[in-house]
Amino acid sequence: MNATMNLKTIAVTALILISYLYSIAAEPEATEAAGSTQTVQDALDADTVGMAGYTELDDFVIVQQKKLVQSDGAKLTYNVIEDPEAGSSNILDILRKVPGVSVDAEDNVKVNGQSSFKILMNGREDPMLKGDIKTVLKSLPAASIRKIEVISEPGAKYEAEGTGGILNIVTDRTQNLSGFMTQFSGWVNAYQAGGYVNARTKAGKVMLDATVSYNNGNVWPRSRTQTTETEDLTGGPNHLQRSDSRSKGGWDYTGVGLNMSWEPDTLNLFTLSANYSNNNWNNTGVEHRAMYGNDMTTLWSLLRNTDITGRYNGVGLSASYQHAFGRQDHTLVASYEFDSSRQHQNTVYTVSDADGVSGETPFSANRTTGNFGTHIFQIDYSNQLDSRHLIEAGAKANMNPNDSDRLPWFGTDASDAVMAEELRVDVSQFKDIYALYSSWTGSLGKWGLKAGLRYEHTRMGLKYRIGDYPDFTTRLNDIVPNAAVSYNFTGASSLRMAYQTRISRPQLWNLNPCVDVLTPGKVSYGNPRLKSEKSHGVSLTYSNYGGKFSGSAKVSYLYVDNMINDVIFMKDDILNSTYANIGKSHSFMTDLNGDWNVTDNLRWSLYLSASYNYMFAENEMITAKNCGWQYYVNTNVNYTLPCRVRLSCYGGFYTPWMDLQSKGDDNGYYYGLGASRSFLKDDALTLQLSLGNILPARRTNGYTQSDESVRYTNRGTYSQWNVGLSVSFRFGGLKAGVRKTAANIEKESSGSQTGGQGGGK
Repeated sequence: MNATMNLKTIAVTALILISYLYSIAAEPEATEAAGSTQTVQDALDADTVGMAGYTELDDFVIVQQKKLVQSDGAKLTYNVIEDPEAGSSNILDILRKVPGVSVDAEDNVKVNGQSSFKILMNGREDPMLKGDIKTVLKSLPAASIRKIEVISEPGAKYEAEGTGGILNIVTDRTQNLSGFMTQFSGWVNAYQAGGYVNARTKAGKVMLDATVSYNNGNVWPRSRTQTTETEDLTGGPNHLQRSDSRSKGGWDYTGVGLNMSWEPDTLNLFTLSANYSNNNWNNTGVEHRAMYGNDMTTLWSLLRNTDITGRYNGVGLSASYQHAFGRQDHTLVASYEFDSSRQHQNTVYTVSDADGVSGETPFSANRTTGNFGTHIFQIDYSNQLDSRHLIEAGAKANMNPNDSDRLPWFGTDASDAVMAEELRVDVSQFKDIYALYSSWTGSLGKWGLKAGLRYEHTRMGLKYRIGDYPDFTTRLNDIVPNAAVSYNFTGASSLRMAYQTRISRPQLWNLNPCVDVLTPGKVSYGNPRLKSEKSHGVSLTYSNYGGKFSGSAKVSYLYVDNMINDVIFMKDDILNSTYANIGKSHSFMTDLNGDWNVTDNLRWSLYLSASYNYMFAENEMITAKNCGWQYYVNTNVNYTLPCRVRLSCYGGFYTPWMDLQSKGDDNGYYYGLGASRSFLKDDALTLQLSLGNILPARRTNGYTQSDESVRYTNRGTYSQWNVGLSVSFRFGGLKAGVRKTAANIEKESSGSQTGGQGGGK
């Protein structure tokens, strides 16, 4: 009854806000250029001035600031260039302020409450976003980002992967004249130091853009303490295993990117890009682990030291050709992309003190090496038949040959350790995806219609060169439809109803049946019988961005069938951890977003989200149910002083996450302050100061995962406070960015972009 009443309350609140936004909506403000009229918002939303229909900057006068946040229900845009803190922040810091995105204490990212999502750079999945995604996002400067898009309803043209949708990071710059420009930026804060340099130039009809970035997280590495408990509820002799650990880690990251475009004439465009990334990480710690019987007497205990080092290298190359058939809205684009990367990690455990029989060897190590490759062939066709009809179609082949080799070593110390051949796993992995799509977009007066269909065939599996496991191949066939209808009240306000299907494929580590036995009392393995999970969502959105007060309100329902969940259970006094298609989920959500330009110098934005989630599973493996409310609040205030100092403050609050067997233990919150000032001609020099999450100095977070046979808890303490300084200097007159073709290449996640967020754990 309470859940029903709360749902009614949220629905009524949403309808009231929709009515309020519509009642106060102002007519969109307009600009004039060459005898024509166009809304300022339309001009500002365009990726380039030329795309907005203008050729000279002096052709129009901006009379309204661009919104910090904009949304039409299908896509929410956070304009990073409007955030005063962007110069002294990294992308992960900015993501904490993006509506619909949450980042927990361990830097795990979720989109629309889901850990399964696609992350793209400029409309395609970038090799720089592979490897340890948390470190990469900490290392990429927000000053190089123009906007971040949360695409909840991507449509048929985009990859179907990711039940949470798509997170698109856009770095393209505004285009205008030609010339040369270089920008330097450096930063130092409480946990890292780094910098980047970007140079752009134009030689004839060729545009070049190069970027080099570096970030070092070893400057002031931070420590973290963690306590885990595994409680056997079956009455077995090993009642409780407890671990108390303390660790400290760091990283350093280097990224290099080169982009080029050549436009020989107005109908043809060639693009070429190359990139390189290198990421090194390390973590050291000490752990006290003990097992207790039913009467809580100590059965065994040990003190274990941990040393983890790893490295990731990746290179990529992409090329595309776009041909316009006499006009820019009738195009054919052919694209190819190649990526190659290698990852190595060495994990060493050394027992320094032991009492009793734990089964742990004095020395153990796990050395893993992985090689990853990607080949993508894609073709896209787009034709604006007339002012009312747009058709799009395309095909893609995405081939991902990978291999990995895991070598476990055991001994009394490093000098006499011997590799356990019976536990070695050398495996070749393959994941090939073939897709076809088509979509139609139409308009009839103030009505807008859109419908699309995408078909994806996936062939994936493992072949063991070494390892006593059977080879397997699985084939997945997914049909993904979408449809939307909208009504435009004015040029800036609309009402939109949509249906969207998304999928979440199992990743190769979910499928791999290889058993990990390095943790005493626990075994982990994958499930080769997994299938894709599908989500079905319907939504109703009202948006109005025409006046000083603007925003959107959205109510939606999401049903996920055949969920892929991590599952724990006790068997033979050993904790088993694996994956299974065992759950179903119902989610009812309300999202409210407001942006208010109080004065020309003061802006306030607010985002509120409430959802009720009900998840359950009933099968031979587990019987489980979890339900509850989740809330998220985010606000930003920006103010410009008469002396041109830009001040900002922000904060957010969110309730614990949950899935089928797990639930977070603590509410989360964050806050920060910032100030920036630009100097010299054209604001070429910018200084920025920031601080955030100062008190308390250390925080706690954790979660509980339970089954009828076992309860697992995890709690940790960490430092999140930060104080930073950033300096940016720009010289030269070029404001043009490298042209992009209409191609959007998105590769399949190889482990870190979708399911790799760890479900908040």
